[in-house]
This record gives sequence, C-alpha cells and structure tokens, in this order.
Amino acid sequence: MKSFFSIFLATLVAIFNFFTTEGSLKQLINKGDITGYSETVIADKEMPVFSTDENGDFSILQFTDTHFTTGLSYGDISLFRTMENQIKEYKPDLVVVLGDMLDDGEAGAFNKEYVLDKVGNLFDSLEQYWAYIPGNNDGMAHGPSADVTAYLSQFDYCLCADVKDVSGGAQYSIDIENNGTVVHSLVFLDTMDYDNGDDEHIYGYVHADQVEWCKNEINSKLDKYGDISMSIFIHENTPAFAEAGLYGEAYKEGYSALDEMDEKYNIPKNKPLDDVFTAAGCVGLVSMGHAHPSENKCSFYNGTFYHVAAQTKVMGSLLTIHTAADTARAMYDFESIEK
Repeated sequence: MKSFFSIFLATLVAIFNFFTTEGSLKQLINKGDITGYSETVIADKEMPVFSTDENGDFSILQFTDTHFTTGLSYGDISLFRTMENQIKEYKPDLVVVLGDMLDDGEAGAFNKEYVLDKVGNLFDSLEQYWAYIPGNNDGMAHGPSADVTAYLSQFDYCLCADVKDVSGGAQYSIDIENNGTVVHSLVFLDTMDYDNGDDEHIYGYVHADQVEWCKNEINSKLDKYGDISMSIFIHENTPAFAEAGLYGEAYKEGYSALDEMDEKYNIPKNKPLDDVFTAAGCVGLVSMGHAHPSENKCSFYNGTFYHVAAQTKVMGSLLTIHTAADTARAMYDFESIEK
C-alpha cells in the first residue's frame, strides 16, 4: 500500500502538471485568441424591428464596463449573476452593453473566447435581445473589436453589425415601431480605442468615415420615416458631455447631474460627431459608459440628454423611452438600480 506521503506527493505533482501543461486550466485562462474572426464571419446581421408597449414606451437596461477577464473569477461570476438577476427582474425590451465588456488582456489570466461564449450564451438562455458596442479595451488583445463583433453576431439574441470599409468594429441602428409606424431609432457607434496619434490625450476618436456614416444613417431615417426621434449609444464621450456638465440642467432632483469631465476624457476630435447630432435636431439622448462614475449621471443640454452609466458592478441603469412624448425633455426616464 502506498504511503500517505507518496500519495500526497503524487497529488501535488498532478496539480502542478494540471496548471502548467497543455490542456490545463492555465492554458484555458491564457488563450481565447479570436484574431482574424471577422475575415471569415461578416457581422451583417439583419436587425429586428422592435415595438413599444400600448403606451408607446420602450425599456432599455444598460450594462457597461464589466471588464471580464476569464469568466471564471469571483468578480466575473458575480457580474454575470448581477446581469442575469436584473434582466429577470426588469424584463427590458432590450439590453445595451455600452462597451469595455472585456478587459485589455494585459494583466494576468485572460480568455477572450471563453468570456464571449459565456456572455452570448447567457443572453441566449434568457431569450433576451441585446445590443453591443465596443469600448476602448475590448479590442486590445487576442482580436480587435471587429473580431469581437463578428464573434458575437453568431449568437441568436445578440444584435451587432459592422459596416464594411468603415473604421471601427460596430456601426448599426435599430428601429422601434408604435402601432406599425417607426417612431424612434437607436444608433450604435464604435468610438474606437487608444490609437489616436495625438499626444494631447490617450483615447481614440471617431474617425471621419464613421462620422459620415452616422450622418447618412440619421438623414436616411429622417427621409424615410419623417418626424422620428433618435437615441445614440457610444462608449467614449464627445465634447458636448463636458459642456453639459458645465451648463446643462440636471435630469431631475435626486438623480446626479453631470459634472465637469476629467481632463483625461477630453476628446476634442469627437466634436464633428456633436455637430452631426445638433444638425439633425432629432437626437434626444446620447448615452455612454467609459468614465466609471460612482453613480449614474445625466444632464439635459441644448435639447439632448447626456447620460453616463455607472459600472455594472456599482449599479445598473434602466432607461424608458416614451416615444409618444412631444419633446425630448419628456421623452426619457432614467432609473438607477442598486446592486
């Protein structure tokens, strides 16, 4: 009979081998490269048209900056549980993930493919439609944002698409009907990562071809549907967020107003996007993640709500769009969901 010591030693060796050999947990949490995925899978999913309820209302649950790493850590598992619980409780018409769903892959254990599978399967299992836009971290390692979008587009309930020959990993829109008529449109735009070629700030900016796509998308909606309103979803801010913090009006008492954005979030090259929104005259909301505030913040400025969502691990953000409202000020309700 083997001695206790020999069995103990063999067990230690087995554990060591498990964590250090091919096929081990170590390999699992350090793989997940999806580079090149967008070369074989084109994210051109046809978007469903959603409908409001009988009151003309449409609800959106927003998640942002989850920064998943392996899908196996305590923090990741806790966030998955938070997302699942909020979806089950609030039963939103749509979930929007505002970017930085993944971490940058540089700090230790990381598995991009495993996390994407776990996220996609979570929403599919709940039969919950969700829209995704990339953040500045999502494409930093083991596959750029275009590959993330292509990978996620394979899941039945994931709504994301990438326009060919336009910068970034995701540009698309989703229409909402009331009594068979399109009355509102949601526009999703990749605000890029760190590749900006500008020493003045560290973050990227929306490129000229993306601005042109956004302008054309908004104008085509107006030409086709006439008097409709629109909501924009991005990850990083435009200069108008700083202006809204300085000169805007709080959404309502008890809901934090924007404050002046930290200088590191100043991205002056995003001003052309603000100009497109202003010229359109139909954009009632621009919602973003990225800034990691301790609570959801929102201010009304020049006819538009500027909303910054808190990290999902801090609190959730529920948005209700009253599409039948006559003004942008009356069109939106925001609710913070305590974790």
